[in-house]
Amino acid sequence: MERSIDFLRDEVRCGFYIPTAIKQAWAVTLAVLDEIDRICEENDIKYFADWGTFLGAVRHGGFVPWDDDLDICMLREDYNRFREVCDEELPDEFVIHDYERKEDHWLFLARVVNNEKMCFEDEYLKTHNNFPWLAGVDIFIKDYLYEDDEKEIARDQDIMHIVALVDLINDGNVDAKVIQSNLEEINRRHNTNIRNDGTNRELCIKLYRLAERIMSEVKSDETSRIGQIFPMILKSGPGVAEKKELYDDVIRIPFEDITIPVPAAYNRMLTSRYGNYTEIHKVWSGHDYPFFEGQREEMEELSGEDFSRFTFDKSMIDRPVPDMANSLKTTARECVNELYRLHELASKLLSDNNIEELINCINEEQQLAVDFGTLIENDKGEDNTFAKDVVANLQKFCDALWEEYQVLERGEELSDVSLSKEALDNVNDSVNINILECKEILFLSIGPSEWKSLYPYYVREIEQDNTDVYVLPLPLLKKDYYGNVNMTEDEIQEAVHIAEYPEGINYTNWFDYDISIHCPDKVYIHNPYDETNPCLAVPANYFASNIRHFTDNITYIPIAETSEFKEDDIVDQYNLKHYVTAPGIVYADEVIVQSENIKNQYVNALSSFAGEDTRDYWRNKIKMKDESVKPTENGTKKILYCIGVNELYEKKDVLIESIKNRIEILKNAEGDLDVTFTIFPEDKTQWKHVDEALSDEVFGIMDNTTGFDFLENGLSKVEEVAGEYDAYYGSPSPYVVAFSSQKKPVMLCDYSVELD
Repeated sequence: MERSIDFLRDEVRCGFYIPTAIKQAWAVTLAVLDEIDRICEENDIKYFADWGTFLGAVRHGGFVPWDDDLDICMLREDYNRFREVCDEELPDEFVIHDYERKEDHWLFLARVVNNEKMCFEDEYLKTHNNFPWLAGVDIFIKDYLYEDDEKEIARDQDIMHIVALVDLINDGNVDAKVIQSNLEEINRRHNTNIRNDGTNRELCIKLYRLAERIMSEVKSDETSRIGQIFPMILKSGPGVAEKKELYDDVIRIPFEDITIPVPAAYNRMLTSRYGNYTEIHKVWSGHDYPFFEGQREEMEELSGEDFSRFTFDKSMIDRPVPDMANSLKTTARECVNELYRLHELASKLLSDNNIEELINCINEEQQLAVDFGTLIENDKGEDNTFAKDVVANLQKFCDALWEEYQVLERGEELSDVSLSKEALDNVNDSVNINILECKEILFLSIGPSEWKSLYPYYVREIEQDNTDVYVLPLPLLKKDYYGNVNMTEDEIQEAVHIAEYPEGINYTNWFDYDISIHCPDKVYIHNPYDETNPCLAVPANYFASNIRHFTDNITYIPIAETSEFKEDDIVDQYNLKHYVTAPGIVYADEVIVQSENIKNQYVNALSSFAGEDTRDYWRNKIKMKDESVKPTENGTKKILYCIGVNELYEKKDVLIESIKNRIEILKNAEGDLDVTFTIFPEDKTQWKHVDEALSDEVFGIMDNTTGFDFLENGLSKVEEVAGEYDAYYGSPSPYVVAFSSQKKPVMLCDYSVELD
């Protein structure tokens, strides 16, 4: 499944910058899950999000931002059914890695992978968001555990014995006699007849099959406990088992641009596993990040090619002199000079009594004034305040010329051309004020969400005297691996998302703005990539490498602030290379960041990229933001009150009374509060799967509460919602970390507290 442009765009979640390169990996991994989900739906096979994916689904509404793998789990019987049908039903290019099919995959889990090998074929890249690397989904297996801890521990020791023997055989650190004696012991204990009559690999597969048989020996009706034996139970013991009943009720909750199944008891399970799981502890101890980086390095070594999209050249920091030849300011100066020349000629022709040539000269003046006015309106817009003033004065000049012309046409004597001279002087003054001395500022935004980072600077600029401000919402364009954009005009126009931008701003169509004519004094950008993004681009004439030829100043503002990461934050440092060592930052004249620490991170990354001898250059160019540049604040405090479906499962007996009490408290709170309801998940049918009657009662309370609004479709833009509200109250949901990362108050419902 090819993901949308908006899915692939850079974004900041929980203070973590996620570049398009990581979004590509997410997209292809989700495409694998799409196929697994399809097969499971068609064959009535249960599966659940697990581990980081489970946590990410509930806490973030998708991937944990600093993670890039996808984990699901199945009960043993569901996994066996999946294995029976998957070979036939998975797409032809997909493969399954398990201990039977994949060399050195000595794990009791399977991985569904999107291809056998990296693929650079055009058609494949087109349908895989230009991502040639292998991506997969891990399937962990849950087994039923003995109720008796001693019996479970004994079973786990048997499994460990088998695993240890396989490890010894694969390492080549054991002789045939030791293997045989261990086989005899294993055969005796488990009433099997495993023989060492083939290759070492064949023997190891036989042993792993036996281990799986032992894992599945407890049946569903014999226990109330369930667990992932490998490696969790083997490693930590039966104390980390979970209640089987927790997996009975299943709901689907948002996960990026799809939904994923999770147990309805998600809050209880995640609390048991992680404690206060809504708190962010960004610790990286898993697989290499990103998972495709090793493949990229391998391909570079094999091919001898560099897959980097942007390389530095010292000439990039040489600032070109802006080309003003075609600018409106140059043209305006030339037009005014020409009008004065013509007017002086008219005065001379009048003194020479050369009436015929004088009439021609007046017509020429008038035509030039009309053409000049049309040019200004075309370039700056008819409604532009500065254009209106100049055009109005040009019109008065034309009126004065017309009066003088009428005198001549009537054959009367024209004493002088002072009337038009006075009008021309006014034109000159107006052109000086509104064009030549007027400061033009251009904002290039790549999306409504990203616009928020530029908005405070927009507010500051429009408050400046004699400053003409333009805002150009640019489309993000989908491109192929080789950089070719293949979108219709309608698709490009839709990609602007102009209807989603805030009202009250005079936007300019990017297609109508000619930067070589406007030559703005300053351009604000927040797209770092130019042509170097692996999937997306803005129109080429708005690349930083191009606009620097028509302006004296490019100011780069990041799309959002990040957390204050350090040198040992591995994933932050990796992603930094994508959005910092990029054309927008390299070609900008100044870069504005949030703090001295983030400035140092940028400087270090750029110095490593461009050479240590450029360090001082970056230090001088990168500046910290002016604290006076801040978004406007709302007077009324807006509270988002979220009720989660987990409450139906966990707080059934007290839920309704508690909701009513909390609504009453919010209504009676001191000060001005603007409260909005929302629910998690937003699909009400998922609530009805848990408890239809109780969910109807909850929805009825919200529908009948006057004075409270209801937020719909907020989960698709949690960071934006957090930016619009002042505080969060309610159940665990993806909103919690979004509010917390923006340093806004969060209070989770505590049902252990008695309400008065």
